[in-house]
Amino acid sequence: MKKKSMVLLLIVCVMLPTALSAAVVDLSLGATAQYNQTLGQIKDADSFDGMGDFKKYTLGADLRVKLLIAEVDVVGTFGNYTDEVTLDEYTEISALTTAGISMDLLGFMRLGFGMGPRFRVLIDDAGKANIIAADGSGVDSWQNFGDAFVQSPVAVRATVDFNLGNIMLGLNYTLDTEYTFKNAAEVNKLFSGDLDNGKVGVSLLFSLF
Repeated sequence: MKKKSMVLLLIVCVMLPTALSAAVVDLSLGATAQYNQTLGQIKDADSFDGMGDFKKYTLGADLRVKLLIAEVDVVGTFGNYTDEVTLDEYTEISALTTAGISMDLLGFMRLGFGMGPRFRVLIDDAGKANIIAADGSGVDSWQNFGDAFVQSPVAVRATVDFNLGNIMLGLNYTLDTEYTFKNAAEVNKLFSGDLDNGKVGVSLLFSLF
């Protein structure tokens, strides 16, 4: 019991000064670019040379709203997707909304972590769109927002940003888990994802206030 109390006290001692020193509200908006290969594929190639190829990135927008140490991120990306089995090509639109914490350290670094559903829409050459569920199948009635919400995979996102005045430049890592709100009781699936299946990205953000 004493150990638990000490751990709790330590957490409070770390978090409280961070919260008090942070701006009450911070709104940041900017661009993001995500590398198309997973971390595992990068490690298998044993080379980071391909990360300099601009064509291998998916571009998008990154919006962050921070209240003390709580933060909500909305990330949207637009790019191309090729099915590894059928080799069919699609236009892919991804929208990820996460809620979590964000802490400023030493005035020049910001660490963040959040999780939330990632909506993934594939559009074929005929213009037919389909939201993809966590198991890779299409949501039956994708027009129904509720169906898409509960069947989409919950993703976790970690960010490391460096403050350059009103500009933040940083790295992020996004990993889809096997967890969905449709099967809310299966909490263990939040931690069963293979870290090598995540993707890295970069963001350039401008603090509006």
